[in-house]
Amino acid sequence: MAKVVLFDSWNELYKRPFGAVNASATIDFRIDVALPYVSKVELKIHKDGMEEQSFELNHTQDNAYQVSFQPYAATGLYFYYFKIQQDFDTQARTTYYFNNHDLHGGEGFFTENYHDMCTYQLTCFEYADKAPEWYQDAVFYHIFVDRFFNADDHVRSPKPDSFIYARYEDTPYYIKNAQGEIVRWEFFGGNLDGITQKLTYLKELGITGLYLSPIFEAKSNHKYDTSDYKKIDPMFGDESILAELIQKAGEMGMRVILDGVFNHVGEDSAYFNRYGNFDSVGAYQSVDSPYHSWFTFHHFPDQYDAWWGVSNLPVVNKQDADFQRLIYGGPDSVIDYWTSRGIAGWRLDVADELPDAFIGGIRQTLMKYPDRVLIGEVWEDATNKIAYDKRRHYLEGGMLQGVMNYPFRQIIIDLINGSLTAQQAAQKMMALKENYPNEALQANLNNIGTHDTARIFTILSENKAKMRLAIYLLMVLPGVPCVYYGDEAGLIGGADPDNRKFYPWGREDTEISDFFHAAIQLRNQNEALRKGRYYPFSLGSLFGVIRYIAEDNWHVFVMNPTGQEQQVDLTTIYPERDDWLPVLELANIHKTNIAAYDFFFL
Repeated sequence: MAKVVLFDSWNELYKRPFGAVNASATIDFRIDVALPYVSKVELKIHKDGMEEQSFELNHTQDNAYQVSFQPYAATGLYFYYFKIQQDFDTQARTTYYFNNHDLHGGEGFFTENYHDMCTYQLTCFEYADKAPEWYQDAVFYHIFVDRFFNADDHVRSPKPDSFIYARYEDTPYYIKNAQGEIVRWEFFGGNLDGITQKLTYLKELGITGLYLSPIFEAKSNHKYDTSDYKKIDPMFGDESILAELIQKAGEMGMRVILDGVFNHVGEDSAYFNRYGNFDSVGAYQSVDSPYHSWFTFHHFPDQYDAWWGVSNLPVVNKQDADFQRLIYGGPDSVIDYWTSRGIAGWRLDVADELPDAFIGGIRQTLMKYPDRVLIGEVWEDATNKIAYDKRRHYLEGGMLQGVMNYPFRQIIIDLINGSLTAQQAAQKMMALKENYPNEALQANLNNIGTHDTARIFTILSENKAKMRLAIYLLMVLPGVPCVYYGDEAGLIGGADPDNRKFYPWGREDTEISDFFHAAIQLRNQNEALRKGRYYPFSLGSLFGVIRYIAEDNWHVFVMNPTGQEQQVDLTTIYPERDDWLPVLELANIHKTNIAAYDFFFL
C-alpha cells in the first residue's frame, strides 16, 4: 500500500547526493505528498545552533515536490524536516514529516503533532579529508606493550614499589587501598624488543600496521600517566630500540602509530612532580613552577582537576600556550620529535576532552610529514558528538581523519548475541554511513575489542561459531580493522585488568587463530573489501554487506546470526533497493540455506 507522504534519506530519488556533503554542494530534496488541497510544502532546516530557515518545494510531477538546497552557513550539522500545508474550504491543516524516533534516517513518519519532532541530520564538511592509501589498505594490531612479549628473561628497569608476576599465565590483579586507588603497579615485562622479535609472526598473520599503547615514561603498566613525553619508558627500551622496531617493521611492510595522551599527565611526572622524583620544579611543588599554569588547582597543592577524579592523572589545561608549544606548536614539539623519527601517525586518547583547536593544531603539525594519519578515541557517532556542552567537529576537515569505531563494535556484538535484529543492525549501519563523510567512514579504526573493553571471546560466551562471525564482519565492513593482541589466540577476560592478560605464547587456540588468518587474508587479497562502496542490508533474519567497486569487482557477505538454519529470501530485503538486487542475483544467494552462526561469501 502506497504511503500518502514519503521521504527516504537513504534513497537518492528523495535526497541527492546521499549522506554527508561538501560545503559547496547542492542537495536536491524530494518528498511525495499524495494529499488533497496541498497549498505549500516546505523544507524546514537549521544550521546547528542557528535559527530555522524555510524553503518552499515546487510541485513538479504527480505527487512529487522538490527543492534544491545549498548550505547557507559554515560547515557543521544541519537538521531538517518537512512541513505540509493543506487549505480546505473551511479550515487549514498543517502536518509534518519527521525522521523516525530512532533517528537512524531512511524513511520517517507523517504526523500532525509538531511535538513529535525528530529531525534528520545533514553533515556538511569543509573538504574530503582522506587518509593515506597505506592506512586504508592496512590491517592493524593493537599491542598493550607490557603484555605482548618480553625479549629478556627478566623485567628490565623495574619500578619502585611494584610487583612482578611470577608466571606469564598469571591473571592480572590490582592492589588497591580502601579508597580504590592502585597502590602497587604490576608488570609482566613486555617490551619493544619483544615486538621486534615477533614481527615475523605478525607478518604471517597478515598485519600491516601496529598501534602501540603509550610507550613514554610513566609509573603505571598502561603508561597513560605520562612522566616525560620525550623519553621511552626504560621498561620498554629506548630510542634506538624504537628506531630498530620501526625500521624492521617497515622492511616487513608494517607501519607504527603511537598513542598520544595529551589530556592529562601523571602526578609522578616532570611536569607535576608530586613526589619530587624528577629534577624539575613541578606544578605540585611551587606556584612559581614553569608548569603551574598547565593545571587547575582548586586548593593548592592537593586539590586539582584530575581525569574522572583519579588523583594520579592531573588534567592539563589545553589552552595553555606553553603546553601547546610542547605538544605541537614548538620547533621540537612532541609530534615533531617522534614523527620525524619514523612514526606513521597518532591515535589521540580521549579526543572528547581535547578542544577542536588543539586537535587542529596537532593535525597542522602532522601535515608537514607525508602520508601520516591522525585518528581519535571517540566512543559514539563522532559526527554529532557533544562533549562538555560543545558540539565537536572532528571529521569536517583539518582535524581527525577517522575515529575508533566503537559503534560498529557494538552493532556486531548485539547482532551476534541477539540483542539486535538483522534489520535493526542494517538501520544502525545505514545511519552511520549517512552521517559520516565517506572518507572518514573508510578511515575509522574498527575493532571488536580493545584494552578498554572485555575480551570479545568472553562477550560471545566463548562460542567459536559466533567468534568466527565477529572476525569476518570486522574484515568486511568499511574502515580499517584493528585486532587487539591476543584475541587471535582466544584470550578471555572481563573488564580491566582481566582484559590485559599476557599473550599466551605456545598456548594459543589454533582454531580461532585460523579464523583470524583466513579472514585477514581475505581482506588483504580483495580490494573491494578495503575500498569498495558499502551497502548493509537484511534478508529476514540474515544480515548482509555488499562491497562494490565495479561490475567485475564486488563481494557479497551474508551471515546468519541466529541459532537455526535460515533460507535466503530476496523478497525480504531491507532497505528495499532495486540497485542492490542485481548483485545479489549474480551471487545466486537466493538458492542458499545458511546454517546457524554461519555465513556465505562470494
